[in-house]
Amino acid sequence: MHFVDRHCEDSFYSSEGFDFYFGDVRLGVFDIETTGLAPGKARFVLGGLLTPCVGGVRLRQFFSDGGHEETEILDLYMDALSETDVLFSYNGDRFDLPFLAGRLERRHRDAGFRESLSVDMYRVVRSHSNLRSLLPNLKQKTVEGHMGLRRGRQDRISGADSVRLYYEYLASKSPELLRLILLHNSDDLLQLARVLRIFDSLDIHEIAFHVGFPAKIGEVLAFIDGIGLRGEALECRGRYKSLPYDCVLFDEGFHASFDSGGNSFSIQVPCIAERGLLLADIEGLGLDPAAFSGDDAFQSGYLVLRQGAAVNYGPANRLAKEVTRAAMSRFSP
Repeated sequence: MHFVDRHCEDSFYSSEGFDFYFGDVRLGVFDIETTGLAPGKARFVLGGLLTPCVGGVRLRQFFSDGGHEETEILDLYMDALSETDVLFSYNGDRFDLPFLAGRLERRHRDAGFRESLSVDMYRVVRSHSNLRSLLPNLKQKTVEGHMGLRRGRQDRISGADSVRLYYEYLASKSPELLRLILLHNSDDLLQLARVLRIFDSLDIHEIAFHVGFPAKIGEVLAFIDGIGLRGEALECRGRYKSLPYDCVLFDEGFHASFDSGGNSFSIQVPCIAERGLLLADIEGLGLDPAAFSGDDAFQSGYLVLRQGAAVNYGPANRLAKEVTRAAMSRFSP
């Protein structure tokens, strides 16, 4: 086994919009290396995790010197991932997370990272940017080049090269091969953290509406992963981390239901449809108007959630977050 734990002077991405959604939770950027694509046949080789820390970022890597160490390395890596609330990846929803889940199942281990919210930046750039029409592909290195980040990468090998070098390393235990494998992973992490700057040119409110975001009050945390404006109501659903019992809330205008068995919740917020607008009466819902006072869509005590067919994503997300926090404040143990 080989472990890396070092401090880098890179600053973790921050902006007003990003911090509204993610500023009060524990963030991480992760990436894994494997011997292939299928978790039933391939093995977990290396897991990397980058997290914000005082004065920069902390970069940790968990490397397996051989197949017999995989279970222990997976356990240690899962412990590290469980220290985060939101995990950023590049194609993690389609590869990294399913692969980890598959290897953990084969090793009879629990996938604790499932309690974190996944934000897959590949899905973000594919679905919420125009890069598909501008670039030959949406590989991470291609996106880095488009963003002017190529000079930040020292690594020059591909994922396929990393697999080949790993097998060569197992035979030779060459320190130089180990360095190249670790560099490939660490550069992927550092570069992906820099790719988060793409949020500056995208509508982060629309992205959060579709991808999801946390809602936190005190030490109690939920993940909103679905919002809809249906008829004359805003509906949101998600996962709740620590409620030990079922409960239903009929509060001052909204209905919330929590299912401890599935750690899930749903909330329905009645709204007002008038003259092509969908409005939320903030005081009528028992919410603090001060939470909405800086929003241009908040006027005369009403929050405009939709204008005709156009959704006001930021206000809708803010309302979903505030009603979720209000519900959790009543039911948190």
